[in-house]
Amino acid sequence: MTVYDLIKRFREIPPDLHSEPVLEKFAETFDPFLKVANKPSACSTQYDAGNHYYMKLIAPMGIYGYRLCTRADCLQQLQALIDQHDADPKGFAASLLPADAAAREVKGSGCS
Repeated sequence: MTVYDLIKRFREIPPDLHSEPVLEKFAETFDPFLKVANKPSACSTQYDAGNHYYMKLIAPMGIYGYRLCTRADCLQQLQALIDQHDADPKGFAASLLPADAAAREVKGSGCS
């Protein structure tokens, strides 16, 4: 996945991160997970794999977008994720998905 593909798919990534070299490495490293990642519904009662990938990989940038952490902290988090993956790709992949992940996102009553 390219940075362009990443920011097109996840518009919540703040514009001031778009040209960061770490974002390019992030897109390349997590391509298979990012292709499946999707933001969970506000009324989800159980998360599927895509929801978990989103919360682990994309949510830190959304948190920065709301200015709930600093830019430096966000970039450091992205680099830490890359480093964890590079140190143990299979272990990292396993850590993204808890044993109780739903096969499909489950939403509460009244949600579509």
